[in-house]
Amino acid sequence: MKLLSKENVNNGRQPEIDMVKAIAIIFMIIIHTYQGCNGGCEGLGISFLGYFAGFFGAGSFMICMGIGMRYARNHTPKDYIIRGLALLTVSQLVNLLRLSIPSLVLYEATDKTFNLGYVLDVIQTDILTFAGLAFLLMAALTALRLKDECIFAIGLVLNFLMVPCAAFIPHIESFWTDRLLSLLIATDSALFPICTHFIYVSFGYLLGGLYMRIEDKKHLAGRVLLFCLPIVVIYYALRMSFPFPLMAEYIPEDEPSLGTDALAVCLDTVILLALCYKFTERNGLKAPSFMNHLSKYINSYYCVSEVILGIIVAIRFLIDIDGIKSTTILYLCSFLLIILCFLIIEINARYIHFTIAGLKGTKAIIVYTSIWAATFVIVAYAMSEISDFSVIYSFYN
Repeated sequence: MKLLSKENVNNGRQPEIDMVKAIAIIFMIIIHTYQGCNGGCEGLGISFLGYFAGFFGAGSFMICMGIGMRYARNHTPKDYIIRGLALLTVSQLVNLLRLSIPSLVLYEATDKTFNLGYVLDVIQTDILTFAGLAFLLMAALTALRLKDECIFAIGLVLNFLMVPCAAFIPHIESFWTDRLLSLLIATDSALFPICTHFIYVSFGYLLGGLYMRIEDKKHLAGRVLLFCLPIVVIYYALRMSFPFPLMAEYIPEDEPSLGTDALAVCLDTVILLALCYKFTERNGLKAPSFMNHLSKYINSYYCVSEVILGIIVAIRFLIDIDGIKSTTILYLCSFLLIILCFLIIEINARYIHFTIAGLKGTKAIIVYTSIWAATFVIVAYAMSEISDFSVIYSFYN
């Protein structure tokens, strides 16, 4: 049976892709709530959260981003550059609101120097920073008119090169050297460096191009579950039982993303897509409306939830409140946070209509410049307050 058409036959929104994006952002918010508000939660619910992060987590989010590049109405190199710069700027605004400003308030209130470390977190490889850099890299690669397979091969090579680098790169003492390199490679403070995680975006870009041409998604979903599911089960059984050359111990909650671990996440996401298609097939080829909302505003959910969590964490430290000790309450708080995000996003969509990415002309220049200027000012102030830099360096290292 022919699986792929020569022409695009799956244009427009795909409900199963919307579901995967919704699942990714739901669990991202739950995971971040756990990281920011955990007071010693343990048990099956937390273990599940850790394994979900390892099997899907940020990788699925990035794969969906790559798929979205193919489905976007505007997908020229120029469009990718504009989108990349917008995402970098939004990332800076989020980092200012969730980390730097609350931490600066904590520093002024407590005079504890270690809070300046969080202030300096305005410069970091956050997932939105990574997304901005990924769009810029994709702009360069598509400008060269490289085939989808070639772009994925570049992502694959960059990722596998990071396996020995992560194992042998020496500890970097200089804070700023570490920070700048963390945008590119796996350093002590790196979260989502472009060389390790671009494989997900490039795979999503390749997958999106193929997905548009699938003639029989029902048949293909069955094949994916039949062949891919056993592969990942066997892989994770081996990965968790035996050491792999040059690769660190597999700890799911650390979201392993190097070498074969990255390829496993790619397969995990393909399996999740197949499962979501099976669900939508039973639901009249439709995703639940709330999941459509989560998918449509996925970046907004991330930004709003991160700012709210940043403020909550700062208040916790300021008035010395214990974290959440019950797994049930942790999950409940996560879902309440999602509902709060929904209300804020809906109010903005209906009445305020504020969006940084949608700004153009003079307004865009003013807003973008103000955000970057605020970044440099707050970094300069934090650095001027540090008398013993070893306090900050030890904070990160």
